[in-house]
Amino acid sequence: MTKKHIVPTEQLNWRCDLSFLPFTCTSEMTPLEDFVGQERAIRAIEFGLGVNKPGFNIFVTGLTGTGKTSIIKAFLKKVTAERIAQQADSHAPEDWCYVYNFADPDRPQALRIRRGMGKNLKADMELLVQTLQREAKKMFESDEFAHQRQAMIEELQKRQQQMMEALMEEANRNEFALRMTPSGIVLLPTKDGKPMQEAEFLALSAAEKKRLEEKRGDIEKRVEATLREGKKLEREIAEKLEKAETEAADYLVRNPLAELKEKYRDYPKVIAYLDGARHHVLENLQRFKGAEPSLPGLAVGAMPFGEPPSDPFLPYRVNVFVDNSDAQGPPIIVETNPTYHNLFGVIEKKPIMGGYITDFTLIKAGSISKANGGYLVLYDRDVLANAGVWEALQRVIKNRELRIEEPGTFFGFMPPQGLRPEPIPTDTKVIMIGDPFLYRALANADPDFRETFKVKADFNFEIDRSQENIVAFACFISNYCNREG
Repeated sequence: MTKKHIVPTEQLNWRCDLSFLPFTCTSEMTPLEDFVGQERAIRAIEFGLGVNKPGFNIFVTGLTGTGKTSIIKAFLKKVTAERIAQQADSHAPEDWCYVYNFADPDRPQALRIRRGMGKNLKADMELLVQTLQREAKKMFESDEFAHQRQAMIEELQKRQQQMMEALMEEANRNEFALRMTPSGIVLLPTKDGKPMQEAEFLALSAAEKKRLEEKRGDIEKRVEATLREGKKLEREIAEKLEKAETEAADYLVRNPLAELKEKYRDYPKVIAYLDGARHHVLENLQRFKGAEPSLPGLAVGAMPFGEPPSDPFLPYRVNVFVDNSDAQGPPIIVETNPTYHNLFGVIEKKPIMGGYITDFTLIKAGSISKANGGYLVLYDRDVLANAGVWEALQRVIKNRELRIEEPGTFFGFMPPQGLRPEPIPTDTKVIMIGDPFLYRALANADPDFRETFKVKADFNFEIDRSQENIVAFACFISNYCNREG
């Protein structure tokens, strides 16, 4: 037997020579924050985080245990701390709100506003509604407004009475009497000022009957003209009443809205929303003053509001979609369960009578919206495990906007007609953590992959066994022990 390739037992595994280590316990060493042997991957991450251009998202590859997730989290904390230290408003995350679209109710409007002001806008609109409810009821039930209303009603009744008296006099001169019946006005021929009996009318000569019928035709035309004039008069009085109510309501709305417009003067879309709210209030006063009795004698039908909503003041509500009031810097979101709804958001629904209802206050944010202006960390296997999520994520990254819609829409299904919220522009740095195999598979299968993930950070699974690296690794162990206790 040859002994040329025999390996001594003491050389079967490597043992660290402790003689050159300058400590007896890792607690004596200065903790090392950096990771040993990953300089190339760290430079790639620094580069990706430092470039604020479309497509410079980061795909991190490497075997399990190489420190990918730990390094990413550490660098994100470092970068956000630096951005906070700069104290620049441009680095502060913003609030996003969805509000009612007065021009197109099926397309809620998205409002971008400085952080913390989303909750303020919501509270301001709630206070406005409460104020208008209280003041409108007080104004429309006041003696002054009641007298004004009664004066218009009396004017209408007086003019209607004058018109009817003139019509009756004309009918009497032409040998006819007017009688009011449930079906309308009836003309009766008269004799000596009294309505004829049927026998008296039948006893008349043919020439006399013809003469009366001709007069009846003329008077009926006069009756129709008088009724038309009466309807016109009713409309005029109704318009005057509506104008008086609108002017009174405008007086109530003007000052509170002027204060809000001054407060939010830096946000044109908020100003436009407040203007829309003002017009909507004036067109829907019934919601604020409560049910009013119809005017006597006036042909005022039901208010054209259609089916009343469950919340009559829904158009004045504010959905604070993303609230960053407590954020101290760019958001860092690590999504470990990237389902379609968790990632992109959802329009929730309320079941009712075998169907469902929804409105803009039920639009809920997903991780992409919450990470807007910051960083979103995902794991490739989790993303690919959820149908449609990878394709939708690529679309959001490529278009730099988020559309909140039903997942079925993406697959070509036709969901029931619902809300179509205004898309939100996105500025999110996506960091995908995965393995080399999936990276190569995605690069080969998806032609847009390299355009949306332009930075690759590849973590090594082995390093040189030098004394320098061994000492550095001991310092890293010291830091880990201090952190984990």
